[in-house]
Amino acid sequence: MKKKKHPVKKILLFSGLVIATAVVVFSITMALNMRPPEGNKTINRTGRVSNDIEVIIEDDIPPQTPKKQVYTFLVAGLDKTSVSTDVIMLVKLDITNKNINILNIPRDTMLDTERRSKKINASFSAGGVELFEEDVASLTGFYVNRYVIFDIKGVEKIINAIGGVWFDVHRNMNYEDPTQDLYIHLKKGYQHLDGEQAVDLARFRSYPEGDIERIAIQQKLLKALAKQALKTENILKIPELVALVCDNVDTDIDISEMLWLANEVKNFSFDDIHTDIVPGTADTIDRISYWLPYKDELLDLINSRYNPLDSPITEDDIKIVPYKANKGK
Repeated sequence: MKKKKHPVKKILLFSGLVIATAVVVFSITMALNMRPPEGNKTINRTGRVSNDIEVIIEDDIPPQTPKKQVYTFLVAGLDKTSVSTDVIMLVKLDITNKNINILNIPRDTMLDTERRSKKINASFSAGGVELFEEDVASLTGFYVNRYVIFDIKGVEKIINAIGGVWFDVHRNMNYEDPTQDLYIHLKKGYQHLDGEQAVDLARFRSYPEGDIERIAIQQKLLKALAKQALKTENILKIPELVALVCDNVDTDIDISEMLWLANEVKNFSFDDIHTDIVPGTADTIDRISYWLPYKDELLDLINSRYNPLDSPITEDDIKIVPYKANKGK
């Protein structure tokens, strides 16, 4: 005689099947909805902006089209006032070759503009994301696919979510600026940093070589964070991390694009990340300190590592302040 299954067991079994089915359906749905951040605003030789993927410039010049599986992003961090951009990076993601190039743009970079404030870190406060993207495009010769604007607290949360980061702090750091609610106190040595400490390290400014040395430290920290983020335990947290980014970052990357990017980048190695700084020199003009790009060297760097188009960026595509330093070193 067969034993009858207990009603409770039947209910539990049925519930388990429903949940399992729901998980499978959800996973398939998310996978089907994942898509790359297609579309690239480009700037042609006459400075005309277009939202189209393909831009026809003139009859005798071939159309500019973006390289396949290459995406560019404008990434910036706001300071405590949430007005000026304290960190500015152009990120190029090459899916085919599995590498990431990051161009750091010094916050004091001088723009060729009639506006009162000529530093690039004032672009966001002057005209929001649109003007910010325009000003960066004037330096690079092309518009990015997407932007990511984050504030300090948001970054702290994300770093904490991936378990912090181990980093070799090369010197004692003590710096206070009450106007920015900035109080940095870090000791020299290899140590584990939580989100707040990692952000403090990135924001420290009292370096003999100024902003350029600061950017070099930020680049090392970024690689350490990438190494931490690509650990297996954090790859398993992708849905949680995507949700955290959505809650703490201003971006035009939608969730389906984030999931697609996360799924692609998880196969990258942290050794595949290359960093650069806009080539140039520090100088003072009208008693204001600026970073003045070297035009020829910047153009070479853009074309060798950051150009997302199938044709070269030319001298006419970029707009840089005329200055003796632009003749090169």
